[in-house]
Amino acid sequence: MKVQQAQYVPGLDLLRFFAACIVMIFHLAFWSWAFPTGQVAIASGGVADFQDWTTFAPFGWAGVQIFFVISGFVIVVSAERSNPFKFFVSRFTRLVPAVWICATVTLLAWQLVDAPTSPLSMFAMYVRSVAFFPTGAWIDSVYWTLGVEICFYALICALLLADRQRWIVPVMCGVGLLSTLFWVGYTVAAMDRNSAVFDWFSQVQWSRLGQLTLVQHGVFFAFGVMLWSRLIKKPAPNQLAWLALFAIGGCLQIAGESVLKLEKTGMSFSPITPCAIWLGAMLFFWLAVANNARVQQLPMWALQLLRRLGLMTYPLYLLHNVTGGALMGAFAEAGASDHIALAGAVAAVLAMSWWISKVPEPALQKSTRALLEALRARWQANNRNDGVRDAS
Repeated sequence: MKVQQAQYVPGLDLLRFFAACIVMIFHLAFWSWAFPTGQVAIASGGVADFQDWTTFAPFGWAGVQIFFVISGFVIVVSAERSNPFKFFVSRFTRLVPAVWICATVTLLAWQLVDAPTSPLSMFAMYVRSVAFFPTGAWIDSVYWTLGVEICFYALICALLLADRQRWIVPVMCGVGLLSTLFWVGYTVAAMDRNSAVFDWFSQVQWSRLGQLTLVQHGVFFAFGVMLWSRLIKKPAPNQLAWLALFAIGGCLQIAGESVLKLEKTGMSFSPITPCAIWLGAMLFFWLAVANNARVQQLPMWALQLLRRLGLMTYPLYLLHNVTGGALMGAFAEAGASDHIALAGAVAAVLAMSWWISKVPEPALQKSTRALLEALRARWQANNRNDGVRDAS
């Protein structure tokens, strides 16, 4: 079914919020005790004991793969009728103000715990975070995804600068194909984990360069772009083949990620559950877009709620790990049980995310957008004046 109102899909806000919540549960209810050297474990003081939460919590990291697919879809919708400057401003104001706010909150949260990092090093991590350094260490480890997102945005922006919007789909098919081939090779090489070939694949899997070049996660952005091409643009037979290929590549990446988690925790993880989570989310994605016209007939209060959940997602993602861990540890030290401490931390992070998305973030976005537009107007005026002087 072709969707006519493609600019806003309320169902994707719900999916985005779901993805952020399962990542939060993964970090607070699993990673906080399974990986003792991780930031969430340090921030929470090692108070968590959720070893009976092994049915779902260990697999919430699959929410990140859901995020990447949503980005692939949403960004190409934004880029289709945009120009390079508008695209840059929309992405800048979407990413940057929330990071400035949430990184500052996280810096304050670190002051509540006995962190093994010196104040000077902590401040350096803060600067790297608010300046969007592509490599860590960051004030919160979840910031690793921002560099990956920015590299995808940069690729789309380059196509806009070259006035090649029509190349977006074929270019992303190429990115998704290369990413899929990498994970096929990784899977084959993993049959002999002592081989030099597998050692090379593992190095790429662990490398920041592999992330920033979209080798690791390009298949998910490509999947989102192909969903856009299939559901929003004119359907074509080859689109289903690309989607099937990228679904396979996505599952292989998730299986490889399960191996990475195994190496860090020493536990055994089946890739079936995270693959099922991701594939189930993709089915919901398809249904949400295909039935968008119906969903937009919901009562206004329901649509406003979905929109608010979507707007909360980014601050929630940036705050839940270190800030949520610090709050969970504080509640536990105050005498709360582990489960009450977890519930309190989740409630507090949700409340902060709601407030940030409603008050300071929109205000900072508005002022940032105005500044960028003023700088552009000044630059254009200077260019006109230079042209007049040259002509005279």
